[in-house]
Amino acid sequence: MLSPANMRIGVIKYSSLTEHNPDYYFIQGYLIGLAVCPEMVDFPEWHSGLFGEISPAAFDSTVHIEALQQLYNSVMDKVMAQDLKLPAKCVLSKKDFAGSLAQGQPLPQWCLGLLKAFKLINKRKLTRVQKAELKTLTGILNGFTSVVKAKKQFLMLSRDYQVNAFEFKRLLTTYLSNTIYEMRFSEAAQSKQGGESISIDDVNQQMSDFISFVMSHDDVDIIAQISDVLPILEHAMGESFMAQNAGHFWGLTETRPYMRLRARRAQLHFAHGDVASAITELQTLLQLNPNDNQANRYPLANYLIIQKSWHELADLIDTYSEQSLFMLAADALACFALTGDSAQAKQLKHQLKQVNPHFEAYITGQKKAPKEATLGYSTGDKSEVFCYLDLAGKEVWRSVEGALFWLRKK
Repeated sequence: MLSPANMRIGVIKYSSLTEHNPDYYFIQGYLIGLAVCPEMVDFPEWHSGLFGEISPAAFDSTVHIEALQQLYNSVMDKVMAQDLKLPAKCVLSKKDFAGSLAQGQPLPQWCLGLLKAFKLINKRKLTRVQKAELKTLTGILNGFTSVVKAKKQFLMLSRDYQVNAFEFKRLLTTYLSNTIYEMRFSEAAQSKQGGESISIDDVNQQMSDFISFVMSHDDVDIIAQISDVLPILEHAMGESFMAQNAGHFWGLTETRPYMRLRARRAQLHFAHGDVASAITELQTLLQLNPNDNQANRYPLANYLIIQKSWHELADLIDTYSEQSLFMLAADALACFALTGDSAQAKQLKHQLKQVNPHFEAYITGQKKAPKEATLGYSTGDKSEVFCYLDLAGKEVWRSVEGALFWLRKK
């Protein structure tokens, strides 16, 4: 985790390598503006809208990308916690009112960032209440982008425009919070223009492009995007629906996008080094669907081995008592890790090699597996081993000292 100072430096450096090179305060405002959008904005869309074309040098240092992602997560966490505050530098000075609203100053930049993000909102889909909230907030934000606009926005018959401006500045986060609530969390946000409730089928239809995107991208920021979308799906399903159907989720077609996204988040957690979160995610999926049509038990078994969670692994193997390559491999490896080259471990190793005669050669590196992910497999075939390798199979065997040598031993 970067310190706030290093996060700021990293984001500024990242921005300097882009076409638009937005100011740091503009970026902060833009990210909050994304939270106002009633629908999830895909990463490529908001990223290109904010930064434009990216120099190849921007991707040379992962710390710059990490800084941007940390800023994004920080902003979204504060929005969800209803902890909205303007950056400390976004001041409106009584001594130098005009200077505070001069071009390039923090407050105008922050407001311009928000207004830029608002252009991503499809206003035709908003309810009348949402439109009214957005219009009010837009007007206030515009008023803080220059002195000329402040006079136009805050000049009222009964008071001086600067007095009014200070009052609206004091209440700005309140207006922002109210708009976010109306856009994303109120009854209006869960209804269409005519008052019809948004169903899980409606949401799933809107999610199709997003699901395709997250399935084909491995960036760490995809985790945060999935985490933003899942509460929307959970709300559309409803608490009672989820409680009543827990245990056979996959049998309901409307829940499958939700299940796919959670499984994808587990994969990404593991890919980026957060094995514990990946395990928790997969265990939750098995609670929702013990029949495990997604085969989440297989990566879970591997992750539990990497974590040396032997008791949990034993429970998993007992629950899904099967002679598949995936579970036999987990059982044999765990037995070797705990008992060494015991008679039981030898027996399990023998069974494993009988189930798939190709296993040893590909796991130990005697033969090379294709780099492309395997979409399906046949039992006992090379493709089955390739699928096992796609689930971190080689990393699992390397995690147990001496296991690869033991596997080759007759």
